[in-house]
Amino acid sequence: MAKGGTRQSAAEPRPITIKDVASRAGVGLGTASRVLNGNENVAPHLREQVFKAVQDLGYHPNSVARSMRLGKSYAVGCLVTDIRQPIAAEMIAAAENTLRRAGYTLIVASTHFDDSREAEILSLLQNRVVDGMLLAVNRDNDPETARRLAAINIPMVLWERSPDGGFDTVLTEHRVGARRATEHLLELGHREIALVAGHLDTWVGREQRAGFDAAFTARRLEPPAGRIFEVGAFGARKLEALCRVERPITAIIANIDEIPGILHFCAKRGLVLPRDMSIVSIGDASILEVMTPSITAVRGNGTKVAQLAATLLLKKMADKQPETASERLSVGMQLKIRHSTAPLNDGGGGHV
Repeated sequence: MAKGGTRQSAAEPRPITIKDVASRAGVGLGTASRVLNGNENVAPHLREQVFKAVQDLGYHPNSVARSMRLGKSYAVGCLVTDIRQPIAAEMIAAAENTLRRAGYTLIVASTHFDDSREAEILSLLQNRVVDGMLLAVNRDNDPETARRLAAINIPMVLWERSPDGGFDTVLTEHRVGARRATEHLLELGHREIALVAGHLDTWVGREQRAGFDAAFTARRLEPPAGRIFEVGAFGARKLEALCRVERPITAIIANIDEIPGILHFCAKRGLVLPRDMSIVSIGDASILEVMTPSITAVRGNGTKVAQLAATLLLKKMADKQPETASERLSVGMQLKIRHSTAPLNDGGGGHV
């Protein structure tokens, strides 16, 4: 019996320590410590050995003590507009994988294009003392948003957003993608083309519109009036109206999330693709390749955007003397021509 009437349990398991992890991984204690503290100066194969030992042993470091000791939380905040979007999920997964290898945990939240929600999330992330942020804000052309971001004294990288103010950004070349899609349809003889772009309050939407207009202008053609719409604000009624005018649309370029609704409308109305309507998706997925007809698409690389953004953020977080100049990285887009686009059928179009 121990002093004070308490008894030590001989069966109580000894807690796993970092020494056990180092021994199991076959590395020195210093190497294991550097890996678990997010130090990148460790060979990849040794890093993997340490992470495997952590998983095998069920080791749980005291994150609170480590944060207090190092002045870091090893957490990164991630803000997206809608986590339900496939591209958002792809980018989050890629960023999380990149950050995890450096010892960071990703905390994700969606704004659903609610400005008050966005302000609340940014404040919460700051108060929880994350070490960095990956952000896709609702409106990057809003001066108030730019001021709010500039006031945050935490390393951050914006993806698919480009507000004024000299922020670090990683962007897809949406202007190039939209222009290539439009040029493809113009080369096929189409002139009555509708565009369903990203929100025009975002860099994505503005660039897609600019690429669409540039393709017409380069051929000394006037971009069709009243044919540009935002995602979420385009549906069967507007599509029906575009098919009933004197010069009905014969082709549509649309965000990938809008493609199912457009295909449903065409099927319901008896429009045959691509005879009566040509369609190009902004964004690609394996399902588009196996549809009948397969859908022509401009393909970006969300995984690469996220990996570049996460890697850039890691660099900014590790930099003891942050650079004054911001970095702007870009990822290209490719046009994948399939079977949903064809030369203009003068007798086709939206009329039935």
